[in-house]
Parts: sequence; structure tokens; C-alpha cells
Amino acid sequence: MTRTRSVVPAESGINGERKPLTPEVEPILGSEGEGPGVESPTPVVTEPPSDGGPKWAQLERKEARLRADQVADLAALRRHVSARRRNRSEIITDNTLIRVAVDLLMAHAHRLRGDTEEDLRRSVLPRSKGQTASTEADPRRRSPGVPE
Repeated sequence: MTRTRSVVPAESGINGERKPLTPEVEPILGSEGEGPGVESPTPVVTEPPSDGGPKWAQLERKEARLRADQVADLAALRRHVSARRRNRSEIITDNTLIRVAVDLLMAHAHRLRGDTEEDLRRSVLPRSKGQTASTEADPRRRSPGVPE
């Protein structure tokens, strides 16, 4: 069986003079001149849909950077919480737990003191009697009460 090549019509422009391809990038986030990691000086506040759409559509996006141990612990906690619950009408996600954590932080904002992330963490987290100096020195250590 012989293979035949398809013939491209001359008017297609493929074999003729073609303009060179030039890469074009459109802004992904925000307006012109802003890119990922650049926050707008005036945040855009939108009203949540009143039609009772999905919960995520009613929330504002805020990006955060987490340490690898926080990501792993958060996923483990989400699985643990999801496995224990009885009412499954609402999906529990990592973002759900992050929103709960922000609410908890806001509830204890009056205790927040310090100049560094470690100082701020120590000011709001409860200390356990068995907490050692090595645990205090390493902020990546698991906090008491977080399931394994």
C-alpha cells in the first residue's frame, strides 16, 4: 500500500509568504499592567450573587503562600474532619478550613503581638506543658491537637 501525501492548495498561504509568529501575553489577573502577585491598590468588591449560587462564587479570592508542612497538615486535617462528619450537605475543602482559621485568628486578634511571624504565632497559640525548646525554635513543628 502506497502512501500519498495530501496536497496543500496554493491559495492556502501555507507555502507562500507567511508572517512570523509573535508571542502575545494577555493579563491573567487584574487590569492592564498588573500580573500575578501584584495586588490592586483598591480591591474590587463584588456583591455576592443573591440567586443562591455555589458558595465559592459568593466569596472573594485571596491568595496565600503556605509552607509544605502546612499544606500537608491542612490536607490531613481536611480528610480527618470529612471522615468524622455526619451531615455531608456542604463540601469541606482546604479553603473551608483556612476560612475557619482566619475567623479564629480574628476572634483572638486582641492577643496578637509581635514583630515576626514566629512572635505573632506564639502570641495567639496556646502553650502546652510538654512544649520543648526545640518545638518553639522550629515553627514547622506540628501544633498540639492536630490529628496525625
